[in-house]
Amino acid sequence: MLARADVARLPLPDESVDLIFTDPPYSRDALPLYGWLAQEAARVLSPGGFLLAMAGGTYLNEVFRRLDDSGLMFFWQYHVVLTGWASGIVWTRSRPKTTINVRNKPIIAYSKGDNTPRTSTISMFNGSGGDKRFHHWGQDISSARYFIDCFTSPGDLVCDPMVGGGTTGVACQLLNRRFIGFDLDMDACKITEDRLENSDAIVNLPLFNRNGK
Repeated sequence: MLARADVARLPLPDESVDLIFTDPPYSRDALPLYGWLAQEAARVLSPGGFLLAMAGGTYLNEVFRRLDDSGLMFFWQYHVVLTGWASGIVWTRSRPKTTINVRNKPIIAYSKGDNTPRTSTISMFNGSGGDKRFHHWGQDISSARYFIDCFTSPGDLVCDPMVGGGTTGVACQLLNRRFIGFDLDMDACKITEDRLENSDAIVNLPLFNRNGK
């Protein structure tokens, strides 16, 4: 696990990663991260590899614009369904007194070249709710495990360049995928290392073959 000290370039060889699965910040000032993420994905993904990035809804058009500029191919916009405490309220920009009750989290999928996942997928996945025990933006393992399972095969290399609390790494550990993670926050890297070494995650989700069965 490494801190991402140089945001201009990941310390990875070209075309060495099968999947990037990550959750960037959703604020306006973090939008350039999606442009950086797309450019690095275009470089480090193997031919046919995928980028799956979570996003908020407020600046989704800006996120798409930055991803489109990378030369990657748009594949699909998935959604993780949010219920109970995991849902949220967004105050609209034009009329601050109106709100949007948010019940889903977009996951945007792009590929390097024309490719498809290894199996059929569902567009709306019922997540188990965020897990804030390890990071204040932490996501649930079940959603990460589902998408990583569908978009990679055992032994593939998965990268999370904004690793946070290490959810992507734990999902890879459960699925027998290789994992490499980066973060600007050294504490996040240490938490992820400790979590991977002492993981007791048990998620009873099916594994899918190429026919989606």
